[in-house]
Amino acid sequence: MTTAIVPQPSRLSPRTTILLMAVITLLFSACSSVRLAYGHLDWWMDRTLNNYLDLGGAQKDLLQQRVDEFHRWHRQTQLPRYADYFEALAAKVDDADTTPAQLDAIETQVDAFWHASITMLSDLMLPIVTQLNAEQIDQLAENIRKEREKSLKKWNKAQRKREKEFRKQAERWLGDLTDAQESMIDRQVATTTFNPKRRDAQRQLWAETFLDILRNKPDGYEARLRTLLIDPQTLWSADYRNMQNQLRTQARTLATEILESATAEQRAHLKSTLLEYAADFRHLATQKH
Repeated sequence: MTTAIVPQPSRLSPRTTILLMAVITLLFSACSSVRLAYGHLDWWMDRTLNNYLDLGGAQKDLLQQRVDEFHRWHRQTQLPRYADYFEALAAKVDDADTTPAQLDAIETQVDAFWHASITMLSDLMLPIVTQLNAEQIDQLAENIRKEREKSLKKWNKAQRKREKEFRKQAERWLGDLTDAQESMIDRQVATTTFNPKRRDAQRQLWAETFLDILRNKPDGYEARLRTLLIDPQTLWSADYRNMQNQLRTQARTLATEILESATAEQRAHLKSTLLEYAADFRHLATQKH
């Protein structure tokens, strides 16, 4: 790739730095078409949950009803919020007047979007989970174990894949990357401190804790299960929390470097993409199915 020859751009605001990280982690980061992917969200959720839960006929029907309810709620209440948010951020792509307090507000809002969805989904699914019998709980434990093993194998071979994913997401929001930006991504991936075995151990701890509470049903077990579903970080060890904080810092550093080097064309691409997503969200919010 040849480095684009353009005048030195003004630096993008920290708002947009956080925006890039936030959007990448949103529901649609792996989708080439928001409208197409969202139209299949209920099917994907139903299939994914059924891969974990060995449900009978009536339970499957209830699961489908709850998935439909979540999808309807998300479409009607959350997508308009996403559209408002993206439009507001698009208007601030070139705004350099950003304070630390405003930056914190952006991160807080992104966390709030995620927390609202996972809370609603957990509240809809928990009554189904608490009705599982002993055999179904054993099957759930086995499915979780298989998924952990599968995920760990992927991460052990993931460095090259992560390079491609970083590039894919950067190009989604900024368009073609310069040689310097490509090098930033290479350097970031090579120095990442992520330890997949540590993550696997943390996931194992969560699964064992959740399943033990589900099997034995101590006093207040439903509230404890809900907490584990909504805020799994309550079980994070100090070492794991530190690793996650380091990863977040590294991701922020990479996003900052890329955005500070963004060309005028890339900034225009970012603004246009944000507005396109906002338009898709508004369109989907009006659909009944």
